[in-house]
Amino acid sequence: MKNNISSLYVFRFFRDFIVIAPVIIPFYKANGLSATQILLVQSVFSASMLVFEIPSGYLSDLWGRKKTLLMGGVAIVCGFALYSVSSSILFFMMAEILLGFGFSMCSGTESALLFDSLAALDRKDDYRNIESRAEFATRAGAAISSIAGGFLASFHIRLPFFANTVSASMLPLSALFMKEPARERPKHESPLKGILEAVVYSAGDRQIRSAALISGAILTTGIIAIWGYFLLLEDISFPLAFYGLVFFIFQSMSALGARFSHFLTHRTGRKGAIALFAAIPLIYLFIGVFRFELILSLAFAQAFLWGLSTPFLLDIINHRAKPELRATVLSTVSMGGRLLYVIAGPVFGIVVDRTGTHAGFLFLAMVFCICALLSALLFAASKKDKAQAV
Repeated sequence: MKNNISSLYVFRFFRDFIVIAPVIIPFYKANGLSATQILLVQSVFSASMLVFEIPSGYLSDLWGRKKTLLMGGVAIVCGFALYSVSSSILFFMMAEILLGFGFSMCSGTESALLFDSLAALDRKDDYRNIESRAEFATRAGAAISSIAGGFLASFHIRLPFFANTVSASMLPLSALFMKEPARERPKHESPLKGILEAVVYSAGDRQIRSAALISGAILTTGIIAIWGYFLLLEDISFPLAFYGLVFFIFQSMSALGARFSHFLTHRTGRKGAIALFAAIPLIYLFIGVFRFELILSLAFAQAFLWGLSTPFLLDIINHRAKPELRATVLSTVSMGGRLLYVIAGPVFGIVVDRTGTHAGFLFLAMVFCICALLSALLFAASKKDKAQAV
């Protein structure tokens, strides 16, 4: 089981080793896509993840963690390969469907594999600390790859896509070295019943529900904000060769947040950690209101908080999830975030096209605040109902 942890570090590093990330906006623009079309293509990715998310979690619970990660890795390789030779929005969407399928196979499964492996080693209490390191590896992969992305794009805009196809081959390779942890399997008469049970359980548990809403707000606004930051760089004619450097700093700050998540959240406690996350919509608000270039530096603070949040929220969900449906519960939570993105992403694109990128960040602040308010209200209501029942 110890080998699973090291293999997972490698898998997580290359899963987000996305060379294309810092140059994807210029790539889309070079192929004639508008901001609305760009967000539409990205929404296809989230829509495909939305479709595959929960079934992939149940498949992981039923079929096995290793096989699911292996299949996901192969799909991701195919998605990058298709992107490498495509130049139309239709084929971009097809590539995003492949990538959405591949990443949905990994979503939930990685965290469940880690928790189950630690449970087999009688080390469940180490989960948040190990997850912090795994998330650090994830963000470090994204940071390092971003340097190469900007550099390769300065020679040819398609070079990062070919490089990503090669690097993604490490995903199925590292999955081959993993060992399936012993655990309880689902015993439902049909997969639909198992999936429905996981959805109902996730929606009924107040801690999972509240963590899911906060996680969805951070994930959705964080992903959209990345596109927004690069759109702002386009607005100020920032040199393409340095896009990779900007993304490197962004991902490095996120990696630091993940690495110190266990240390900081352990000392602040749950309430203190959630209070820290409240700074994220304030960052979007400042970027939306103030128009000078230096305000973009706040993006790095948002990246740190994003990295800080992931191990903290996953720790809450993993400890509350049923062991036999762990990956399905994690996928259910992730699906909620993807659903929010499918709705908010195109709206952000429309706002940007009609009123400008800064207005788009005001929209993100509003989306985050609505999710946070809903999370607080549902948590307080369920707590009150429980007290009345007693």
